[in-house]
Amino acid sequence: MQRFSLLILGVLSLTTACSSGDGFSEDKGNNNGGGGGNAGAEITSANAMQVTRVSYQSAQAAGAAGDYSGGTGLISSGPVGKIDGSFTTANKVSGSTASVPIPPTAESCLASGTVTLSGDITDPLTPTLTAGDWFELAYVNCGDGFAVIDGVLYYEVDAFSGDLAGGSYDLTMFASLTDFQVATDEDTLVSNGDVTVRLNTLDVPVVVTEVSGNTLTVDSDLASQTLRNFNSVHTSDTGLQPAPYTRTSSGTLDTTLLSGTVSYSTPVPFEGFDAGYPGAGEFLVTGANSSARLVVLDDVNIEIDVDVDGDGIVDDTLETTWAEFDAL
Repeated sequence: MQRFSLLILGVLSLTTACSSGDGFSEDKGNNNGGGGGNAGAEITSANAMQVTRVSYQSAQAAGAAGDYSGGTGLISSGPVGKIDGSFTTANKVSGSTASVPIPPTAESCLASGTVTLSGDITDPLTPTLTAGDWFELAYVNCGDGFAVIDGVLYYEVDAFSGDLAGGSYDLTMFASLTDFQVATDEDTLVSNGDVTVRLNTLDVPVVVTEVSGNTLTVDSDLASQTLRNFNSVHTSDTGLQPAPYTRTSSGTLDTTLLSGTVSYSTPVPFEGFDAGYPGAGEFLVTGANSSARLVVLDDVNIEIDVDVDGDGIVDDTLETTWAEFDAL
């Protein structure tokens, strides 16, 4: 049952990656006003840096829904630690449940409130997963001293093959968020939408994670952001040190931080090592007959090529560093 418990812990991190302080970016500069509209955003030399940063960080947050460390890909790196009490409670519930279906079982959270686990797992004893297996967690004022969680998370296995206990498998799981709220002293984030995550560890130490979804909305005290038709693929070779990675992403972003919608993609995949900035790759953001292309020069320096009229000709080039770009 320990391996099955770890699986629940890992999958739970999907939502905290999108709903914790490491989630969608908050505006540290000026709000461009009137954002979140259906019309495409007009990208200019004056706003290209902000448009690119907001798009890049939102794409990063979506990809972080599948950000797992370790060879098995089951343990989240970071988000679990931030709301550890709540996840520990869920772990205890799953660890003490051996019945099929899983009856609704409520447990007290570390500081306040409850979390109730229910579901239907075909084989919780081997353990393994089967398409159609599902479980749901309902949080009510569930606090751990750092954050208070309310809302419902629903998970369903779409496909599974391989050896779960041995850490070699191909797993696709769907997750839906319904008014899922994470409140801290700094902010309150409410998430609604869907995320599908595929974890492929069949070729460990190479781990491939794909995150996709139709719609995911995160509302904070400062902004509202919606990703549509988004996809991110992250491949890492954990057998090497430092571990090389490649990453691609695409989607459409509608946010109050910008004057309209934008689409983003990686025409040249990002390449880097460990958790460091990419040392190669391109990130393209397109708006209303305009675009901004982030070109990676190395893992320190980048440039943003701005096409203000959509004619394919670079009208302006903005030079900066990864650190400055990420801190704006």
